[in-house]
Amino acid sequence: MISFIIPQYIKNYLKKYYISKKYSATLGKNVKVSTNSVLEGESIINENCNITDSFIGLGTYIASDSFMPMTKIGRFCSIGQNVRTCLGRHPTSKFVSTHPSFWLKSKLSGFTFVNENKFEPHLYIDSTNKYIVGIGNDVWIGNNVMIIDGTKIGHGAIVGLGSIVTKDIEPYSINVGIPAKKIKYRFEKKYIEFLM
Repeated sequence: MISFIIPQYIKNYLKKYYISKKYSATLGKNVKVSTNSVLEGESIINENCNITDSFIGLGTYIASDSFMPMTKIGRFCSIGQNVRTCLGRHPTSKFVSTHPSFWLKSKLSGFTFVNENKFEPHLYIDSTNKYIVGIGNDVWIGNNVMIIDGTKIGHGAIVGLGSIVTKDIEPYSINVGIPAKKIKYRFEKKYIEFLM
Protein backbone atom coordinates (compact mmCIF):
# COMPACT_ATOMS: atom_id res chain seq x y z
CA MET A 1 0.00 0.00 0.00
CA ILE A 2 1.32 3.40 -0.99
CA SER A 3 0.78 6.32 1.35
CA PHE A 4 1.68 9.96 0.95
CA ILE A 5 1.54 13.12 3.01
CA ILE A 6 -0.70 15.93 1.83
CA PRO A 7 1.12 19.27 2.08
CA GLN A 8 -0.35 21.78 4.53
CA TYR A 9 -1.09 24.37 1.82
CA ILE A 10 -3.30 21.83 0.04
CA LYS A 11 -5.09 20.98 3.31
CA ASN A 12 -5.66 24.70 3.93
CA TYR A 13 -7.01 25.19 0.40
CA LEU A 14 -9.40 22.23 0.73
CA LYS A 15 -10.64 23.44 4.12
CA LYS A 16 -11.21 26.95 2.78
CA TYR A 17 -13.02 25.56 -0.27
CA TYR A 18 -15.22 23.35 1.93
CA ILE A 19 -16.16 26.23 4.26
CA SER A 20 -16.93 28.61 1.35
CA LYS A 21 -19.21 26.05 -0.28
CA LYS A 22 -20.87 24.86 2.94
CA TYR A 23 -21.71 28.38 4.13
CA SER A 24 -21.94 30.26 0.81
CA ALA A 25 -19.15 32.48 2.07
CA THR A 26 -16.28 34.29 0.41
CA LEU A 27 -12.96 33.89 2.19
CA GLY A 28 -9.92 35.99 1.31
CA LYS A 29 -6.27 34.94 1.40
CA ASN A 30 -4.81 33.73 4.70
CA VAL A 31 -8.18 33.61 6.47
CA LYS A 32 -8.22 31.35 9.52
CA VAL A 33 -11.57 29.69 10.21
CA SER A 34 -11.69 26.84 12.71
CA THR A 35 -14.01 23.87 12.35
CA ASN A 36 -15.77 25.10 15.52
CA SER A 37 -16.78 28.33 13.79
CA VAL A 38 -20.24 28.74 12.24
CA LEU A 39 -21.06 31.03 9.33
CA GLU A 40 -24.78 31.50 8.68
CA GLY A 41 -24.10 32.25 5.02
CA GLU A 42 -23.52 34.92 2.40
CA SER A 43 -20.65 36.33 4.48
CA ILE A 44 -17.42 37.86 3.26
CA ILE A 45 -14.30 37.43 5.36
CA ASN A 46 -11.42 39.36 3.78
CA GLU A 47 -7.72 38.52 3.81
CA ASN A 48 -5.65 37.87 6.92
CA CYS A 49 -8.64 37.51 9.28
CA ASN A 50 -8.88 35.09 12.22
CA ILE A 51 -12.40 34.07 13.23
CA THR A 52 -11.53 30.94 15.21
CA ASP A 53 -14.35 29.52 17.38
CA SER A 54 -16.69 32.30 16.29
CA PHE A 55 -20.24 32.70 14.97
CA ILE A 56 -20.74 34.94 11.94
CA GLY A 57 -24.32 35.93 11.10
CA LEU A 58 -25.97 35.98 7.70
CA GLY A 59 -24.69 38.65 5.30
CA THR A 60 -21.97 39.96 7.63
CA TYR A 61 -18.71 41.13 6.15
CA ILE A 62 -15.38 41.58 7.88
CA ALA A 63 -12.64 43.68 6.29
CA SER A 64 -9.00 42.59 6.17
CA ASP A 65 -6.59 42.02 9.04
CA SER A 66 -9.26 41.57 11.74
CA PHE A 67 -8.66 39.24 14.69
CA MET A 68 -11.98 38.13 16.17
CA PRO A 69 -11.76 34.68 17.79
CA MET A 70 -14.44 33.53 20.26
CA THR A 71 -16.77 36.26 19.01
CA LYS A 72 -20.50 36.00 18.33
CA ILE A 73 -21.42 38.36 15.48
CA GLY A 74 -25.01 38.96 14.36
CA ARG A 75 -26.51 39.34 10.92
CA PHE A 76 -25.80 42.09 8.38
CA CYS A 77 -22.87 43.59 10.28
CA SER A 78 -20.22 45.77 8.63
CA ILE A 79 -16.87 45.32 10.35
CA GLY A 80 -13.85 47.41 9.33
CA GLN A 81 -10.18 46.61 8.96
CA ASN A 82 -7.98 45.61 11.86
CA VAL A 83 -10.77 45.10 14.41
CA ARG A 84 -9.58 43.18 17.49
CA THR A 85 -11.34 41.09 20.13
CA CYS A 86 -9.96 38.46 22.53
CA LEU A 87 -7.47 40.80 24.13
CA GLY A 88 -7.33 38.95 27.43
CA ARG A 89 -6.55 40.38 30.82
CA HIS A 90 -3.99 40.04 33.60
CA PRO A 91 -4.46 40.25 37.38
CA THR A 92 -3.66 43.63 38.87
CA SER A 93 -3.90 42.71 42.55
CA LYS A 94 -3.48 39.62 44.81
CA PHE A 95 -0.58 38.36 42.68
CA VAL A 96 3.05 39.37 42.97
CA SER A 97 3.38 39.51 39.17
CA THR A 98 1.08 40.14 36.22
CA HIS A 99 3.11 37.61 34.18
CA PRO A 100 1.01 34.55 33.14
CA SER A 101 3.59 32.02 34.36
CA PHE A 102 2.49 32.82 37.94
CA TRP A 103 -1.25 32.22 37.43
CA LEU A 104 -1.88 30.26 34.18
CA LYS A 105 -1.01 26.58 33.70
CA SER A 106 -1.18 26.59 29.87
CA LYS A 107 2.42 27.82 29.42
CA LEU A 108 1.28 30.85 27.43
CA SER A 109 4.71 32.38 27.95
CA GLY A 110 6.56 29.09 27.38
CA PHE A 111 6.65 27.95 31.01
CA THR A 112 4.56 28.00 34.18
CA PHE A 113 5.01 27.82 37.96
CA VAL A 114 1.43 26.61 38.71
CA ASN A 115 -0.42 23.30 38.32
CA GLU A 116 -3.86 24.89 38.06
CA ASN A 117 -5.23 28.18 36.78
CA LYS A 118 -5.33 30.81 39.50
CA PHE A 119 -6.92 33.57 37.37
CA GLU A 120 -9.23 33.54 34.34
CA PRO A 121 -7.62 35.49 31.49
CA HIS A 122 -10.94 36.07 29.67
CA LEU A 123 -14.38 37.38 30.57
CA TYR A 124 -17.21 35.56 28.80
CA ILE A 125 -20.60 36.83 27.67
CA ASP A 126 -22.38 33.46 27.90
CA SER A 127 -22.83 30.79 30.58
CA THR A 128 -21.03 28.15 28.48
CA ASN A 129 -17.81 30.20 28.27
CA LYS A 130 -17.81 29.99 24.49
CA TYR A 131 -17.82 33.66 23.46
CA ILE A 132 -15.94 36.60 24.94
CA VAL A 133 -17.53 39.34 22.81
CA GLY A 134 -21.07 39.66 21.47
CA ILE A 135 -22.00 41.86 18.53
CA GLY A 136 -25.70 42.29 17.67
CA ASN A 137 -27.34 42.49 14.25
CA ASP A 138 -26.79 45.39 11.82
CA VAL A 139 -23.77 46.76 13.70
CA TRP A 140 -21.18 48.95 11.98
CA ILE A 141 -17.69 48.86 13.48
CA GLY A 142 -15.06 51.18 12.02
CA ASN A 143 -11.40 50.43 11.29
CA ASN A 144 -8.87 49.85 14.09
CA VAL A 145 -11.41 49.24 16.86
CA MET A 146 -10.50 47.16 19.92
CA ILE A 147 -13.21 45.41 21.92
CA ILE A 148 -12.38 44.30 25.46
CA ASP A 149 -13.37 40.82 26.66
CA GLY A 150 -16.80 40.44 28.29
CA THR A 151 -18.51 43.23 26.34
CA LYS A 152 -21.62 43.26 24.16
CA ILE A 153 -22.47 45.65 21.36
CA GLY A 154 -26.23 46.09 20.91
CA HIS A 155 -28.20 45.76 17.68
CA GLY A 156 -27.83 48.61 15.21
CA ALA A 157 -24.99 50.30 17.10
CA ILE A 158 -22.12 52.14 15.46
CA VAL A 159 -18.57 52.16 16.85
CA GLY A 160 -16.36 54.83 15.33
CA LEU A 161 -12.88 54.54 13.88
CA GLY A 162 -10.10 53.76 16.38
CA SER A 163 -12.38 53.41 19.41
CA ILE A 164 -11.69 51.10 22.33
CA VAL A 165 -14.84 49.41 23.65
CA THR A 166 -14.48 48.81 27.41
CA LYS A 167 -18.15 48.34 28.37
CA ASP A 168 -21.45 47.28 26.81
CA ILE A 169 -22.83 49.49 24.05
CA GLU A 170 -26.54 50.30 23.83
CA PRO A 171 -28.59 49.31 20.78
CA TYR A 172 -28.79 51.92 18.00
CA SER A 173 -26.29 54.21 19.68
CA ILE A 174 -23.28 55.90 18.08
CA ASN A 175 -20.07 55.52 20.10
CA VAL A 176 -16.60 56.99 19.60
CA GLY A 177 -13.37 57.53 21.50
CA ILE A 178 -11.00 55.96 23.98
CA PRO A 179 -12.81 54.60 25.86
CA ALA A 180 -15.81 54.51 23.52
CA LYS A 181 -18.63 56.77 24.73
CA LYS A 182 -22.13 57.29 23.39
CA ILE A 183 -22.49 60.58 21.56
CA LYS A 184 -26.10 60.07 20.45
CA TYR A 185 -28.71 57.59 19.31
CA ARG A 186 -29.34 56.86 15.64
CA PHE A 187 -33.12 57.21 16.02
CA GLU A 188 -35.74 58.47 18.45
CA LYS A 189 -36.53 56.20 21.39
CA LYS A 190 -39.93 55.08 19.97
CA TYR A 191 -38.27 53.91 16.73
CA ILE A 192 -35.54 52.07 18.64
CA GLU A 193 -38.19 50.27 20.73
CA PHE A 194 -40.02 49.30 17.52
CA LEU A 195 -36.81 48.02 15.88
CA MET A 196 -35.90 45.99 18.95
